[in-house]
Amino acid sequence: MTEAREPLDTARNAAIANVVYGKGGFVDIYRTAGEDLVDFLRSDAERRGVRPPEETEVSAALTELAAAIDDAMAEHAQKQRRWPARTDGERLTRAFRALDESGILAREDFTCCGNCARDALRAEAAAHDTEAGSAIRGYVYYHAQEAVRAVEEGGLRLGFTAVHEIRRAAVGEEIAETLRAHGLTVTWNGDPDALLTVELDGRWRRWGRRAAHPGSAIRGEPSVEVAYTNPSPYATPAWVSHYEGRVTVRELARMVLPWLPRDFTATVTSDRGETVVIERAFDVLRVRETGRLLSRARVEEPLSRWAVGGVWPEEDAVSTGDGMVDVSYQDTSHDGIGSASVAEPMETAAARDLVHQLTPAPDSFAVFVARDGSCVQMMWHAGPRLWLETPDPGASLSRGRYVSVSEADEMVRILADEGRIALDELGELAVVNW
Repeated sequence: MTEAREPLDTARNAAIANVVYGKGGFVDIYRTAGEDLVDFLRSDAERRGVRPPEETEVSAALTELAAAIDDAMAEHAQKQRRWPARTDGERLTRAFRALDESGILAREDFTCCGNCARDALRAEAAAHDTEAGSAIRGYVYYHAQEAVRAVEEGGLRLGFTAVHEIRRAAVGEEIAETLRAHGLTVTWNGDPDALLTVELDGRWRRWGRRAAHPGSAIRGEPSVEVAYTNPSPYATPAWVSHYEGRVTVRELARMVLPWLPRDFTATVTSDRGETVVIERAFDVLRVRETGRLLSRARVEEPLSRWAVGGVWPEEDAVSTGDGMVDVSYQDTSHDGIGSASVAEPMETAAARDLVHQLTPAPDSFAVFVARDGSCVQMMWHAGPRLWLETPDPGASLSRGRYVSVSEADEMVRILADEGRIALDELGELAVVNW
C-alpha cells in the first residue's frame, strides 16, 4: 500500500473536493474517484518502472477510498446542521445565475483546467446566438483543479474574460460587483489579466440522496438479496444498480429505498428465503405483500427485523406533511450537474436548489411533479432565457412564460409545499400546442 499512497491521496483529494462542493452522491463520487485511482495506480507503476498493482492492492486502495469518502460525507452532514440559512457556496451559485441572466456565462467546477474552460465557454456562448445577435458579453468560471486547490488552501480564484477585448476590465468589474452584491468578499486589482479571488466559508449543502452515505460495516449485520424492476425506458441509475444483488440492509435502507425512483420496485429476499416487494408511494414506502406503510427516513430498523425473522410494525407510517416533488432533469452543459432521466423524490429545499444549479445552457431542463400529478417544468433557451410551463396532456398543449430564476424558484416551492400550480399568478401565459 506504500506504493499506492500518492495515487490514493490524489484520488481521495479530488473526491473530497466533490463532497465539499456538493457535487454528486456517494456512488457517483466513489465510482469516478475509483476509476481515477485505478488509472493513477497503473500509470504510477509504469512511470516508476515497477510491476502493475495486484488485484488485492487495488481492492485495498478502493476500500480505503470508499471509507475516506464516507467519512468526509459524515463530517459534512454533521457540520451542515450548524450552518446559517444561506452559505457562501449558495451565494456564489445565486450570483452566478444572476450573471447568466445579465449576459455573462458563469460556470462552477467547470472542466479540468483554464484552457479547457475557455474553449468550452466560447462554444457555449456561440450556442446562445439568436437572430437578433448574441447577448453574451463575457464569462466567468472556476475549474476542477482550482476547486481542489481551494479546498486545500482556501480562496477560490475565478477566471474571466469578455467577448470583446476592450470590455475585459468592465466585465471583470461587473462580475466583482455582482458577487459583492450577493454578500461575498472579492479581491481583484482591476487588472483584466488578473484572477478574481472570492473568500468562501467552504459550505455547499447536500440534500436528500446527495447527502446519503452508507456508513461503516457492522459485524453480523443482516444482508439480503435485492433485485429492482425498472418499468421506464431509461437505464437503471448507477446509484440504484450499485446496490443490486447481495447488499446489507444498512446500505439498502440508507442509499436506495428512501429515493426509489417513481414506479420502480425492489424485490428483497432474506436468508430465510422470504421475499417482499417494496415500492415508494410518494412520501412513504409500501410493502406490497402486506400493504404495510413504512417511513422513508426510518426504514432500516423494521427491514432489519424482518430480515432476521421479526415482524413488521403494527402501525402504518404516515406522511410527514413536508414538501416534496418527484424530479427529473438534464443539464446539457459541459460538466454540469448531469441528469436524472427517471424521476426521484426531492424535498422542497433540494428541488429549489436544483433550480439554481441547473446550468443555463440551451435545452437544459427540469420537471417537477407533485403528489397529485400536477407538474411544472423549466427549460433554458438561447439568450439565455428561462421558460417555465405546465403541461396539459389531455389538450395536447402547455401554458407557460419566460421567468427569472427567482420566479422559477418560487413556483417550485409552491408546487412542493402547497401542491398547486401558481404560474398564472406571474401574469399572462402563452399557449404552446404540441
